[in-house]
Amino acid sequence: MDFLVIDDDKTFRDATCFLIEESGHYAEGVDSGRLGLESLREDKWDAVLLDVNLGSENGLDVLVEMQRQSPEVPIVMFTAQGSVKTAVEAMRRGAADFLEKPFQREQFVTVLARLQRLRQMGQQIERLKQEATEIKAQNLEPIFDFTTPAMREVMEVLTRAAKTPASILLLGESGTG
Repeated sequence: MDFLVIDDDKTFRDATCFLIEESGHYAEGVDSGRLGLESLREDKWDAVLLDVNLGSENGLDVLVEMQRQSPEVPIVMFTAQGSVKTAVEAMRRGAADFLEKPFQREQFVTVLARLQRLRQMGQQIERLKQEATEIKAQNLEPIFDFTTPAMREVMEVLTRAAKTPASILLLGESGTG
């Protein structure tokens, strides 16, 4: 996975990138929310690690802008001045997780593994969507005879119902299939 680390503390940013790369991933760091937003716009990142306190910038505001720009990219917030209130606010604004600095190596590796599982689930969802689209694109004519007015009416009802969460039960005379 490719991680973007946004922290104005160079030492912590570099150490975080080192831990990510030591875990077998790629990491790149920037020192401001503005640069992070630019990098997110220009490059494809699998996840972002974002500090709450970025000097004159508020990481929570950067989080909202990143969510708006790239909602599919999970963002983990971290801070040295952590509080339950800050963590709740970060999660409310869309953060995938929250870490308090300095975090334990095991805790960090667990978060990386969770992000990797999220990515795999996202890829699986995309694959299933593609399969559903392909199946939908197949012509149903060989399976059903839509030449009769009754079957055309059934298909119209099914097509309308498919757009809702309603369950459908089709009943027919014995032997109709």
